[in-house]
Amino acid sequence: MKKLIIAVAIMFSYFSIASAELGVNVGVSAQIGTFEGSASEGSTDTGTRQSTANQEALFGSGSFFIEKTLGFLPGPLGRLSIGYDNIFHDIKTGTANNVADNTDTPSTGTGEISFDNQVSATIDGFSTVYATARITDWLYVKGGSVTVDVTTTETLASGGSYPNTSLDGTMYGIGIHQAKDNGVFFRLEYNDYTIDGVTLTNQGATSNRSVTLNDLDGSTARVSIGKSF
Repeated sequence: MKKLIIAVAIMFSYFSIASAELGVNVGVSAQIGTFEGSASEGSTDTGTRQSTANQEALFGSGSFFIEKTLGFLPGPLGRLSIGYDNIFHDIKTGTANNVADNTDTPSTGTGEISFDNQVSATIDGFSTVYATARITDWLYVKGGSVTVDVTTTETLASGGSYPNTSLDGTMYGIGIHQAKDNGVFFRLEYNDYTIDGVTLTNQGATSNRSVTLNDLDGSTARVSIGKSF
C-alpha cells in the first residue's frame, strides 16, 4: 500500500510539472458494502445428495482508477468520461463446509459414505471498465462491465478439485464530485453490482460432482480522492 501511495504521488508530481491540460483523472478509492449469493454442490450419481447454501457477506476493498474525459466531443457527449478501475489486493471469500452423502457404495451397493468437503476461494482480480456522464458539475451517473478472477482453494474428501474461473458482470452507480482549483477532487458514490454465476465440474473425482454459483448481487458505498491533469 505504501509503495502504491508513493507511486501515485510521483505520478501526480510528474504530470503537474511536465504536462498541460490532458483531460485525465487518476485516483484511489475505498468502498464497503454487502454481497449476497447462493451456491450448491452435488452430483449426478444416484443417491448423492445436493447441498445448497445462501450467504450474505460484508465486502470491503481499495482500488485505483484512471479516466479520460471526452470534452473534445460535441454537445452532451463532451460530458462523458471513460475509465478503468482495479482492486489492487486479494479478497478472501471465506470457507464453506459441505458433508456429501452417497448411499450407493462401490463395494456393496448399500450403506452410506460421508464426504466432508471444504471449499474456499480467493478473488485475485476485480476490474471494471466504465463510463460516467455528468448530469451537473457535481452530480454524475456511472455504468460499466466487471470482470472477476477467482482462484479456488479446496479440500475435498470426495476427491478431485475445482478449476479456477473468471466471472463477468455489470455495475451501475450515482455519485457526487467536488473539485478544487488545483485539480484535486473528492467523490462519494453508491454502486450496484450484478455478477453472473458459473458451474464448475470437479476434475479428477470418482463421482461426477459439480458446484454451481448463482448470480451475486451487491451494493457498495465508495469514497475517492484523485487529481485531474
